[in-house]
Amino acid sequence: MKHLLTKHWAIVLLILTLLLVSLACKFQVGAPSSTAPTTETPASDNLTAEGNLVFGPGPFNFPDTKSGLTDLASYTATLVLSFNGTEAGQPQQWSKTYIMLNTKEPAARQLTIEKTGNLSDLDTVFIAESNGASYERRGENDCIATVIEEGNSLTDQLEPIGFLNGVIGADEAGNETVNAVAANHYTFDERAYGQLIIAQSTGELWVASDGGYIVKYLLTTKGNAAYFGEGIEGTLTWDYELTGINQSVTITLPDNCPGGMVNAPLLPDASNILNMPGILTYDTATSLADAAAFYQKEIPNLGWELVGEPSLTDTHALLDYIQGDKTLTIIITSDRIKTAVNMLLGKS
Repeated sequence: MKHLLTKHWAIVLLILTLLLVSLACKFQVGAPSSTAPTTETPASDNLTAEGNLVFGPGPFNFPDTKSGLTDLASYTATLVLSFNGTEAGQPQQWSKTYIMLNTKEPAARQLTIEKTGNLSDLDTVFIAESNGASYERRGENDCIATVIEEGNSLTDQLEPIGFLNGVIGADEAGNETVNAVAANHYTFDERAYGQLIIAQSTGELWVASDGGYIVKYLLTTKGNAAYFGEGIEGTLTWDYELTGINQSVTITLPDNCPGGMVNAPLLPDASNILNMPGILTYDTATSLADAAAFYQKEIPNLGWELVGEPSLTDTHALLDYIQGDKTLTIIITSDRIKTAVNMLLGKS
């Protein structure tokens, strides 16, 4: 598949996106902050375009590296980002391996980041998003869960293919089968990014013949302080692979992660609702007995199995359910003025 863009529009697109997709320009080799998830992406400074930008001579343009991914039912994306060179005259060598599992139905993502070499923070990073909740664990720290805010998906920000540059003017290099996918092969150099003066690059990418998504992408860039920043020179390598396309994906949370979002019906007059990973609470004017009867009827319809006998008194009700490796405990209390419903999701 070819993206047919005129040179004029190609230049416009590249200038608009270059600030976002040029990962290595003025790249800081030091380790990213351990407290800011977004710094897991390689940093880039603003670029100043002087004179006429020169692009690759080939006929193929692929400005959006994420193109086609949203049409896939599932996949595993792996990116190995590595550097070998010097900083202030001292040897520097490190690598980061990003592995993302993505499935559309039900929507869920899992990202792990492994690091080696001359980085101040070598903690493994685990991030997952499932059922409306986001989970994050760094090193041996506790797993933290939060509600995903609309438009603020961390895994969207850290999609491995998003770390790669789009290309302008790549050359055709035939057709091949890569990772069990029929693909069109292209080659390019630093001209594909308008970086003719500041770095030397060699790259290849394979785009699925049916679907138009990147199956494989290799890029090696050699540069000095003009490219990486003061006192830094060496070689930066990107090695990206897309595998497991439309195959079954299992998202596995660490054992110490909180439960996910509680999916259960609310009584019609629910108020003071608190819904967060592992807990759902609210108040109601419904009597304790009627609230307990409501959940005894509705929860089994969601695939939960009652464990033991319910505990029911004039002031409280306790209902325990199990579904696979998950548990759901419903605690209902009443002070004769209002009824409080508390649902706790955990693991068996």
